[in-house]
Amino acid sequence: MKYDVIIVGGGIAGITAAIYLKQANKKVLLIEKDILGGVLNRISTIKNYPGSLDITGPDLALNLYKQIKKMNVKILNTTVLDIKHEKTKNIVKLKDQDLICKYLILATGKEPRKLNLKNEDHLVGHGLSYCALCDGHFFKDQEVAVIGAGESALKEALYLANICSKVTIINKYDYFKCKDDILKEISKMKNIHILYKSLTKSLNEENGNLKSITYLKDNKEEELLVKGVFVYIGSTPHIFANLNLSLDKNYIIVNNNMETCIDTIYAVGDVIKKDIYQLINAASEGMIAATSIIKKINKTN
Repeated sequence: MKYDVIIVGGGIAGITAAIYLKQANKKVLLIEKDILGGVLNRISTIKNYPGSLDITGPDLALNLYKQIKKMNVKILNTTVLDIKHEKTKNIVKLKDQDLICKYLILATGKEPRKLNLKNEDHLVGHGLSYCALCDGHFFKDQEVAVIGAGESALKEALYLANICSKVTIINKYDYFKCKDDILKEISKMKNIHILYKSLTKSLNEENGNLKSITYLKDNKEEELLVKGVFVYIGSTPHIFANLNLSLDKNYIIVNNNMETCIDTIYAVGDVIKKDIYQLINAASEGMIAATSIIKKINKTN
């Protein structure tokens, strides 16, 4: 099957690109391996997106899904195994078929970074999570921990504080990487406790479920009994190494048109190297990539 454009990744950047391409009557396919909306589905409340007052991430994702369905954008829910670039085409390899396109947009986003501790993979879904919005309700009126030092960790701690009896933030630094207004909100919550300069050493299990966390503070190991732990220590961009794109710390380098070092491959959203990672500029990047491709296609036709 041949397309004008294939978009890999169904977050806000990829969906925006699909909207503009479909409006321009281009043959476009959007591929997403999980739920459309990407990282939106892990955001409890969005307060700074124009025209949306305190909308939840999943609600915004649903609105975007309804929009592209109404436009009849073709969506494929599957995993891309690999991508191969040739002179006149890009080949997107799936489990059961190969898809061909002239232009490709990578909107693959980032994957949550792991602690790389012994029981981590085993405990996912058994007390360990990377998404408070997804799994916080499982720990209603129970004690949980959030591991991280950034804005995301604090926002999720605030969300959990309204569900759980106690939230302990484990921060390996003596400061937080965030805005002052979030710290003020944290200070108002009586059931949020912060452990500064504390390094998580192990995730301890009992009968297959998380029992506690062992952390190191002041050269002394301590144990924290919790039912759940939510990890927010950053993310790693999801790239296809075989494409040999120009990278900066694994983030794809693009020009002002969102074009990579390969002139038929574009990248948008959290997978690219940039100064600010926000929903509004991710959407803008999707639009820029799409309009740049539309101009190229129209010029050759």
